[in-house]
Amino acid sequence: MNRRTALLAGSELLAWWAGLALLWLVLISTVDTLERVVAAGAAAVGALAARAGRRAVTWR
Repeated sequence: MNRRTALLAGSELLAWWAGLALLWLVLISTVDTLERVVAAGAAAVGALAARAGRRAVTWR
């Protein structure tokens, strides 16, 4: 994997993570420290799944 590919993969994961974490925090009623930690973890898993799914469909 060259540097450009790694940068694109990292930025895609970061974009997915930020969007999913924000969605989680918007949809819950009370935002506290535990919810932020759970949102970060769930968004990380979701970002990995979203990238894997997109790669499976586009073959990149």
